[in-house]
Amino acid sequence: MKAKPKAYSKPTLSTADVLSFAEARTAAAAPAPALPVTGKPKGQVDAAKASDKSRFPPEGDTRLTVNIRVELHRKLKHAAVDQGTTVGALLAELIEKHL
Repeated sequence: MKAKPKAYSKPTLSTADVLSFAEARTAAAAPAPALPVTGKPKGQVDAAKASDKSRFPPEGDTRLTVNIRVELHRKLKHAAVDQGTTVGALLAELIEKHL
């Protein structure tokens, strides 16, 4: 016969314990450091920072999202590798040729 697992009960805290803990945490927390003011509108980034981070398109470019078939995407990636370029550069070249 299997032994019954030991039953655990939730710990209880008094209101005084909770308040004491919260006050100690608040008193110990250092104020958040002020962010430097750059003088730029919110959302603008330096061109150097934009080129370093893939989440920002390079200066003068815009992000484009398209839905294509999986097989076409695979062909596009293979073509970019074969030509020693990126998918974005290959797409830009193809679009310029056809527009």
